[in-house]
Amino acid sequence: MPSDRWMWDATSTLEALGAADVALWVWEPERDRMRLTGSTRALGLGPLAPDCSSAALRALTLPQDRAYAEDILRVQEPGTEVAVRLRMRGAGISIWRGVWLEEGVRAAGVVAPETRFAASDQDMLTGLLDRRSFVIRAREQLAMPGHYEVIVADLDRLRRLNEALGHERADLVLAALGSRLAAAFPAEAILARIGEDEFAAMVLAGASPGAGTLRRAL
Repeated sequence: MPSDRWMWDATSTLEALGAADVALWVWEPERDRMRLTGSTRALGLGPLAPDCSSAALRALTLPQDRAYAEDILRVQEPGTEVAVRLRMRGAGISIWRGVWLEEGVRAAGVVAPETRFAASDQDMLTGLLDRRSFVIRAREQLAMPGHYEVIVADLDRLRRLNEALGHERADLVLAALGSRLAAAFPAEAILARIGEDEFAAMVLAGASPGAGTLRRAL
């Protein structure tokens, strides 16, 4: 499984299934049929329910996200996970999660608002994106026009800090660093904790001092 894809998380999926704004989907490529049940209207999928074709799904997806819709529709080997972030016409961002079944002839899963899965996208200590989510967001941003800077830096002597202060106090330091980074960069910057002591930022070129901003925040 590539590192830049969401992993199938059973806990968050079960929590999502208990919500009122979740739908189940089954994709059968040989029949060119997507079946949808659940809160399709709340997710902006009402025009597609209960059955639709691949062309209908593409048409409802915003043009800039249609390449991601193909990640749902493309036939894969059994056991291959599906994890896609889509924006639909007249609706917010939704997350499609599932898995390919039966020799790659059928895939099934859940679709829910992005907020239902938000916790799995974030580093719990800092509130920044985790490594996997950073890669996904960076890929999406690079598909847009413009030039971008990616800055990576590490926090010196974090292990010594853990030994001197204890893990609980060191965790407070990391939480404070997350807040400092969020305050130092523009709101549209993509910020993440990508390792135990590593942080990354992706910004529009020239939008901020870049590496200097990250260094001062750390």
